[in-house]
Amino acid sequence: MIYTSCSRDPEWKKAFVKYMNAELALTNERFPVMGLATVDLEGRPAVRMVSPRGFVGDGFLKVNSSDHGQWSSDVLTFCTHAKSNKVQELVNTNDIQAICWLPNIKVQIRCSGHAHLLFHPDNPNYTTLSLDMRHRVWPRDGTPEEEREAREEQKEIQRFGGSVEPLVNGAVEIDVGYIREQAYLHHSPVLQAWYSWPAPGKIRSADASLYPMEIPKIKDKEESEKYEANARRNYVLIFIDVNQVDIVDLNESTRRIHTRRSDTSWSVANVNP
Repeated sequence: MIYTSCSRDPEWKKAFVKYMNAELALTNERFPVMGLATVDLEGRPAVRMVSPRGFVGDGFLKVNSSDHGQWSSDVLTFCTHAKSNKVQELVNTNDIQAICWLPNIKVQIRCSGHAHLLFHPDNPNYTTLSLDMRHRVWPRDGTPEEEREAREEQKEIQRFGGSVEPLVNGAVEIDVGYIREQAYLHHSPVLQAWYSWPAPGKIRSADASLYPMEIPKIKDKEESEKYEANARRNYVLIFIDVNQVDIVDLNESTRRIHTRRSDTSWSVANVNP
């Protein structure tokens, strides 16, 4: 996976994209790995390794079926099994931290924020997404002429006392079900099959048929459809509303902490590594 960014993205996302792409170019990994920390049901820290699926609007995570790559955002995504412990933990307390160490370029990235879970409509836990992403999604860069016209329009609005919020687009249609479906379809057949398995962390059954390795290889059509439906029902896409990002670059001996001030603006502090 290649991460992308545009000039309208917050500075932390530009740095995240630069560092992730630099690290992935030096490895054979398709997706990076991050440690996702939650709070368990007894109030203790719980952490596990996960692979971010990318940012809403990037790559295969288009905001709707009509999106041809014209939208960007700072909403990071992960996925998980609906019956995993982390789902129960996030439903109880949605505060999270996600951290990764990129050894080849000696960079650490730590993201703090809140997790918002999107279940399949057939899942008993299904609810509408609690995060309004219209204030987290904005148009990518236009042509130089389009950018010039946009700047002139903003000046005209301000001249008459109006306010400009360049990163907010309340009119964008965000189809979270479509985003979730695209995220699922871009998993490998092996990982898709894993979502049809019984609850993670429970005692393993002696019935090998409960653990198909690839659903398309199941010859019985009725059985194949049953496992496919179960996999989709168990698939949860997690949207992370990031509110702080701490980036340490040991090659440059720098550490910058980016903190969200509002829907559309961030502050940055240069601190000691």
